Order: sequence, then C-alpha cells, then structure tokens
Amino acid sequence: MRHQWDGPGLRLIIAFKFLKALIEMLLGVSLLLFVSAGFAQDWTRSAAEIRHHATEAWSIALAERLIHASTVRNLLVVAVALIADATASGIEGWALQRRYRWSGWLVVGTTSSFLPFEAVAFLRHPSLSRIAFLLVNALIVAYLVRRRRLFTAAGASPEAVPPEQDQGGPRAGAA
Repeated sequence: MRHQWDGPGLRLIIAFKFLKALIEMLLGVSLLLFVSAGFAQDWTRSAAEIRHHATEAWSIALAERLIHASTVRNLLVVAVALIADATASGIEGWALQRRYRWSGWLVVGTTSSFLPFEAVAFLRHPSLSRIAFLLVNALIVAYLVRRRRLFTAAGASPEAVPPEQDQGGPRAGAA
C-alpha cells in the first residue's frame, strides 16, 4: 500500500521545485561569473555600439534596455535574487520530499505570497511566460490547500514521514 503522500501531484510539485532551484542556481552563478569576468562592461559597450549604428526604432530601444540592464549593480542584484529564490525553492522541495508536516504550508505561504505581484506584472505586461508562471503557482497553492490533510497530525508526523512507512509502521518485508 502506498503512503498517502505519494500522489502524482505532490511528486510533480517536488520535481518542479527542484528543477526550478537547479535552473535558477545555474543562472545566478553563471551571472556572477559573467560579472566577475568583466563581461558586463563589454556587453554595455556592444549595446552602445548597436544604439549608435542602429536605424530601426526597435533596435535602438533594445540597445537602450541592454545598456540600462547591463550595469554591474543590476546584474549582481539579479544574480543574488536568482540564488536566493533557488535556495528557497530547494528548501521547499527538500521539505516536501522529506514529507515534513509543515512543508505543505511552507510552500503554500511562500508561493501564494507572490501571486498578487505576478498578477499585477501580468496585467501590466501580458506574456505567455507570465501567465504560465501565475497559473502554475496558483495550481500548486490550490492543490496543496485542497489536500491539507496531508499536513495534519493524521496525515504526517511532526518529523519526516519516510515513504517506506505506511501510517504507523514499516511495510511488510521492510527492514
């Protein structure tokens, strides 16, 4: 008999949290390396050249945005934000993976706290990626809230609930 925590929705959320953490950590560390190698200044110079030689309005606007975004300070802020969010997502995935009783509420709290900001960002600048992230995060919150019994004393112990245990004891044949 499978443990009540072992639903496909929860496994999908755990995989999403770990994948998000991995991608954000790689991007954050890469950005730090990019800045420390001095490429930010090269990027700014290239954007300035594009702006100087561009004739189309869109390419001038793009160059302006690149110049603004490629300051060392801006790139460092983005790198630190990526690494911080990757760490938080990793902790959420780890806590869910360990089946801690409080893990679902941690994910509900952190994920739902950003939903209003994601909604405003989508309304101001609609895009497929913004609506996708908004919907995925809303679905995660809804899934975990609807299955809140997983995070109660009846559904999980205060400590980790090993997947090999089934509500109070090891499975038959388990060591």
